[in-house]
Amino acid sequence: MALSQMTTRVPSGLLDTSALRGNVLGLWVIGGVVGTLLVLALGGFLLIRPQQAHTAEVRAQTETAQASVDALRSRLAQVRAQNSRIAEYRSAYQTARAALPTTAALSTFLRSVQSSGSRAGVAVSGLIVGAPSQVNGLGATIYALPITITATGTASKLDGFLNQLQRVQPRAVLVSTANATPNESSNSLRGSVLLTLGLQMYVAPAAAASTD
Repeated sequence: MALSQMTTRVPSGLLDTSALRGNVLGLWVIGGVVGTLLVLALGGFLLIRPQQAHTAEVRAQTETAQASVDALRSRLAQVRAQNSRIAEYRSAYQTARAALPTTAALSTFLRSVQSSGSRAGVAVSGLIVGAPSQVNGLGATIYALPITITATGTASKLDGFLNQLQRVQPRAVLVSTANATPNESSNSLRGSVLLTLGLQMYVAPAAAASTD
């Protein structure tokens, strides 16, 4: 048989073009769905994750700001409490300044000593002020003025006078020596007594104003 006469017959239905088209279309649909899912996943990674990080950062900043606000409120409450006691602080400052003034103010101190003597019932007969000397080791410029006071009275009244000097009158003084002898009109310490006190009175001069 000649080759030109040989033919090959394909069974009917083996090459169904409509079925092939359906298969190809199905593959395209599946590919499209998979591609869409990949795009969504990639978009979530590129967009949602950075947004989550930004949200966490904003939340951390908000918490930090809230902590600062709470600390500020606490500080304001402390300031209000201190302001409510400002009169007390001012009084304490004035008391401290009176105890350690910036000038010697000897005339004021003399009047205070005489008033203390009058309240105690003794006669202050003398007050001598020596040369000032600087006190070292206090971290500030402070001078001590040596003062000698003589007063006459009974022992009990002189004891009250000492209490007035150390606790009542405003200036800070340190009693360094005390010598009691019978007064000229008395032969013993049970009568009139002459008391000689050695004191140290302190002064804290204000800092000198700077000049350009």
